Amino acid sequence: MRELTDTEIKELKILWLSIKTGRADTRADKSKAIMFWNSIAGTQFSNNTGCSSCLGAVFYGLEGLYKEYHKK
Repeated sequence: MRELTDTEIKELKILWLSIKTGRADTRADKSKAIMFWNSIAGTQFSNNTGCSSCLGAVFYGLEGLYKEYHKK
């Protein structure tokens, strides 16, 4: 996976805050998270997917990136 730009790192933080419980705050947040993951991971998940393994890949992928770029 490629390195994230500064803009993507900021976007990641905002996205993570809206999905960190494992459930997106809104459908728009879910769609944004999927589109963001598609753009950085090279996947082609549908923006409105209900596939639990697809959504799991998005969630755990973003969680790993968040931990990598926003270590506390």
